[in-house]
Amino acid sequence: MKEKRTSPTSILKKLESIENELREVREELTQSMIPTINLSVGTSSFESEYTLEDLYEAFGSKKRSYAVRLQTSLEKIGIKTLAEFLALTPGQLIELDGVGVETLKCTKKALDKLGIQW
Repeated sequence: MKEKRTSPTSILKKLESIENELREVREELTQSMIPTINLSVGTSSFESEYTLEDLYEAFGSKKRSYAVRLQTSLEKIGIKTLAEFLALTPGQLIELDGVGVETLKCTKKALDKLGIQW
């Protein structure tokens, strides 16, 4: 009995199909992670209370590498304030070079530590 061989073309088509499915799942997950932005954090002036540096510090020493990745990525696109950062969606953020799902998770936790809903 002869073994049926799969052609390189069919393998490539299957891989492309899998990649498309992964892309769709990633987009769905990213969209489901989009939170509501609450700039009124219970104080009169949000911008004067926290800065991006406060956010980076809130990552903590164990997650410092993720804070550095976020900082580098934000600097590349000209984000200089926490308010500008909060205007980004997680979907926009994850599309930046150096920002992945783990950086997003750490960012959310750091914002939670500061009491900022994102």
